[in-house]
Amino acid sequence: MTNMIKMTKNIKNISVMFCAAAMSLAFGACKKESRIEMNFPDKYEGKIVEVMNFADSTVLASMVITDGKASLVSEENDSLRFPLFTQIAIDGRIRAYYIMEEGRVVLSDSMSVPTGTPLNERFSSMLSTLDSIENLDDMSLYLDYVETAYNDNKDNPIGSYFGIEWLKYAEPQRVDSFLNASPAGFRDTRRVKHYEEFARHRAQTAPGMKYTDFAGETGKGGTVRLSSYVKPGKYTLVDFWASWCPYCIKELPDMKQLYADYADKGFEIVGVAVRDKTDDTAAMVAKHELTWPVIYNTQRVPYDIYGFSGIPHHMLIDPDGVIVSRGESVAQIRARLQEIFGGEQ
Repeated sequence: MTNMIKMTKNIKNISVMFCAAAMSLAFGACKKESRIEMNFPDKYEGKIVEVMNFADSTVLASMVITDGKASLVSEENDSLRFPLFTQIAIDGRIRAYYIMEEGRVVLSDSMSVPTGTPLNERFSSMLSTLDSIENLDDMSLYLDYVETAYNDNKDNPIGSYFGIEWLKYAEPQRVDSFLNASPAGFRDTRRVKHYEEFARHRAQTAPGMKYTDFAGETGKGGTVRLSSYVKPGKYTLVDFWASWCPYCIKELPDMKQLYADYADKGFEIVGVAVRDKTDDTAAMVAKHELTWPVIYNTQRVPYDIYGFSGIPHHMLIDPDGVIVSRGESVAQIRARLQEIFGGEQ
């Protein structure tokens, strides 16, 4: 009888252990796992790649690029909830975006958007559409698209990207109503607060307002101010650019032609290098034989004063120091100068 009781207890113990193990396995199987496999061009070999939370730029993981590859496996837990919009940075500069969700995604060496899971595939397609609109040089179309994309994706992380894109360029007077209609999870993030502040700065430096002065350096290291080049009696085009910006370089031939056509009519161009190393700025000035003055080493100061996010960014100032236009393309500026100075150029 005693042996029978012992056997029964053992069976119960084994059953309990088996059930606990089964529950543990079942619980583990329920955990979501996101895997990203990244391939990089040779120039990034040995560099550190960081995966950061898009909302606040918190670094979630970092790894060294080895043999052109890096990978990350993330498991959902109480402090890391899927889906999560992240950005991939190398040397502190954003190179790609990645939506952390269950499944396997791949980032090709072209540094495009990772593909392989539903949200990443959708985001990749939407970015392609956005690129085609951006090439049309029509900011109203761009803003219409990103606002619609945001409203259609408020229930997933894609919405946060397009909401930020809208905030970067939107008319300041619309920002409050836009944010009031947004979910608190988006509205209260550090990144949104940053661009909300930028919108206020855009309002303070909008067309019709006096330009705000700032200091930088000459190519030889001396201090110089924007006001040194904004002269009474002249229209001044301030061109914010950087040596690493391909769009800035692409438009230089048109800028040089604009300068040649109007420099003797009371028109000046002032280049302002932002977020750029002095040596790199000087090399670009020399390579492209820029003949107008350039202010070096302003870093992020103009961004903060004028509330813009992308470059090139153009600002036309009239002879009285009043801002005429901001954010226009070279073609749009040419049309303005034709109206101002007359004639066909």
